[in-house]
Amino acid sequence: MAFALLSSPSLVSVCDKTFIKPSSLTPPTLRYHKLSYIDQFYSNLYIPLAFFYPKVQQREESDNSHELCHIASLLQTSLSKTLVSYYPYAGKLRDNATIDCNDMGAEFLSVRINCTMSEILDHPDASQAESIVFPKDLPWANNYEGGNLLVAQVSKFDCGGIAISMCLAHKIGDGTSTLNFVNDWSRMTHSPTTTTLSPKFVGDSVFSSNNYSPIITPQMLSDVSECVQKRIIFPTAKLDALRAKVAAESGVENPTRAEVVSALLFKCAIKAASSTTTSMRPSKFVHLLNVRSMLKSRLPQSTIGNILSSFSTTATKEEDIELPELVRSLRKGVEEAYKKDHVEQNEFMLEVVESMRKGKKPYDDDDQNVYSCSNLCKFPLYKVDFGWGKPERVSLPNGPFKNFFFLKDYKIGEGVDARVMLDKQHMSEFERDEELLDLIS
Repeated sequence: MAFALLSSPSLVSVCDKTFIKPSSLTPPTLRYHKLSYIDQFYSNLYIPLAFFYPKVQQREESDNSHELCHIASLLQTSLSKTLVSYYPYAGKLRDNATIDCNDMGAEFLSVRINCTMSEILDHPDASQAESIVFPKDLPWANNYEGGNLLVAQVSKFDCGGIAISMCLAHKIGDGTSTLNFVNDWSRMTHSPTTTTLSPKFVGDSVFSSNNYSPIITPQMLSDVSECVQKRIIFPTAKLDALRAKVAAESGVENPTRAEVVSALLFKCAIKAASSTTTSMRPSKFVHLLNVRSMLKSRLPQSTIGNILSSFSTTATKEEDIELPELVRSLRKGVEEAYKKDHVEQNEFMLEVVESMRKGKKPYDDDDQNVYSCSNLCKFPLYKVDFGWGKPERVSLPNGPFKNFFFLKDYKIGEGVDARVMLDKQHMSEFERDEELLDLIS
């Protein structure tokens, strides 16, 4: 019955679609936003994020449709004000190196979902169910027919709760940039008299393309065709016990939640991929890094752009995937990353340059499997308040491609909410891993 719900053609009704322009014009001096070398590397794939708020109070004099209009109006007004400071998101891609900040605006949809929020959040396939609060097929999409660089949607459920989702162009900014936007938009909605927003757009001033050949065609494309997502909750108590055990066995002082969870996911994924072979296939584990505070000229966290690097570890034999060894390798990778000049020695950029020289996709290696992890733990996602309290859930839909892990805080305590994207065949083996089941059951 639950799965039939998602296939119902009457589940989602689009009530309105409009375009929200900045409340004041972008100055001519800011008309063209130059994209960095890392920005150019990405396709115009959309970073998706959704917030579920179950306790939106309906005004007594309003029926459900009028209340949706009222909520949409509040969000549209605050979005218009926010776009004044986030003007590149209201523009249009001119070419792979430039945003034309022409105030075209962001697309905004108002949607009715004809079921209760609990039917979605408690659905057996949570990732598929949660995706209905996004415009169809837009999360992680490589392009969009309207060309808008920001698409937002408010969805109202029969129970009165709402979901606010947004898809922001990765070409303009990374996950930290997305969170900055969400925080400022929610603050502008919650406190309409807010006058100071201070995002810092750095364009190509940090990772300049002047020393490299221009990237005419984006190289990093999303592909969700072969992967499925599994949501895994690691509860605080069991995670703390595992951290203590790993610390004792590895000699790593105070291993973080992210180190332990990502190491376990990597181990289980390798075992799942090796289940149909006679030996373990060599594997590489790439961790994406926000390097704003690691640059020689430190940047504030309010900086907007793809201010990224990475570090990686490898596993070539079964001894390499024991948790203590993996956590030691991850800690060593982080410590070495802090010693690097991430402008001159940016591992992510070097991988881009090398992949283009070979005419291959980045991290595309015939000799080993490659897994990637983005750690959003400690990002205050559950403090995003548009005026209706804290969210019941924060959602990241399936993508951007297989063998990718997202880690973020669980809403309660110090647990971790992991979103794991794997090949369909490997996921079935991954879900049965006893070491994983012992930790999450």
